[in-house]
Amino acid sequence: MFNFAPKIIVDTEKMKLNVIHAVGDEVLFVENLRDAQNLAALRMEYNTITYCRAGRIMVEVGGNNQVKVGAGQILMIPTGKLVQPMMISTDVQAGALLVSDRMLKSVLGSQVNIWNKAMYMKEIYVIQEAEWLPNLQAYTNSIFKYGEAHPLFHELVLSFLRTLMLFVCEELLQRDEMQSGSDLSSSHDKALFNHFLQLLSEQNHKRQKVSFYADQLHITAKYLSTISKKVSGKTPIRWITDAVMQDCYIMLRESDMTVKEISNRLGFPNSSFFGQYFREEAGVTPVEYRRNHKRIN
Repeated sequence: MFNFAPKIIVDTEKMKLNVIHAVGDEVLFVENLRDAQNLAALRMEYNTITYCRAGRIMVEVGGNNQVKVGAGQILMIPTGKLVQPMMISTDVQAGALLVSDRMLKSVLGSQVNIWNKAMYMKEIYVIQEAEWLPNLQAYTNSIFKYGEAHPLFHELVLSFLRTLMLFVCEELLQRDEMQSGSDLSSSHDKALFNHFLQLLSEQNHKRQKVSFYADQLHITAKYLSTISKKVSGKTPIRWITDAVMQDCYIMLRESDMTVKEISNRLGFPNSSFFGQYFREEAGVTPVEYRRNHKRIN
C-alpha cells in the first residue's frame, strides 16, 4: 500500500526534484530544494509547504503575484496554482512537504476551510517567523531520517502532518485579512464550495457553465452562485475564469504548442475566441504574452 522508495516526482527536460515517498502518493518530502534541477514554471499538483532555513527564494504565483520568502519563513502554495521560480539563492537551505488535497482534507477535517480561505481567497502565501518552527523542523528530520524502517512511520507522518497544518492554520487565523468581515456561511456551504474548487482543479476543460459544476454537486447553478458569493466573495464564473487563465499562462509559457493548439487543448471553440477571451483577462494577446515572457527570461 505504501511506497517509501526515493523517486523523481517531476521528471521532464525542464525540472527534476528528488523526493521521498512518505505515504503513497499522498505525502512527499523534498529534503533540499537546492538540489532541484532546471527549475521552470509548473502547475502545483500538491499543496506545498516549504520551510526556508537559510537563504532566499522568490517565486511568481498565479502568473502575476511575486512572493518572496527568507530564512525562518514558510512558503505555502495550494494545488492548481501556476508557480514560476524567479530566484533561489546559492546559500538556500529549504525543505518542502507536498500534500495531496485528499490527505489535507483527511488530516484537517473542517479546518481545511481555513487553508482554502487563506490560499484561494486571501492569497496569503507566506508565514513569518514563528516560535514553533525550529522545534517542528527537528521533528521533521527525526521522522524522515528513518523512514520505512520505523515501525510506526505511517502513523508518525499523519500525526506530524496534522500538527503542522494546525499550527499553520492557527498562524493564518491571526492575520488581519482572515478576520475582516463576518462569515455567515454554514459548514455545509463551505463543504460544497470546497468541493467546487476541487472539481474545478481536476477538470481539463475548465471553461464550463456554472450548471456543469452544479450538476456534479447535485445542486442548482443558482445555489452554487449563492454559496460561492457567500463563502468567497467571488462568483463561480470568476473562479472558473481564474482557473482557465492559469491553464493559459502555463501553456503559453512552458509549451511549444501554437495558440491554435492551446485553444483546442483548453476546449475553446476556435483560436479567435480564445484570443479575445485571453486579451480581455490579461490585457494582451496570447502571442504578446508569450513574447513578453520569453523576453523576460
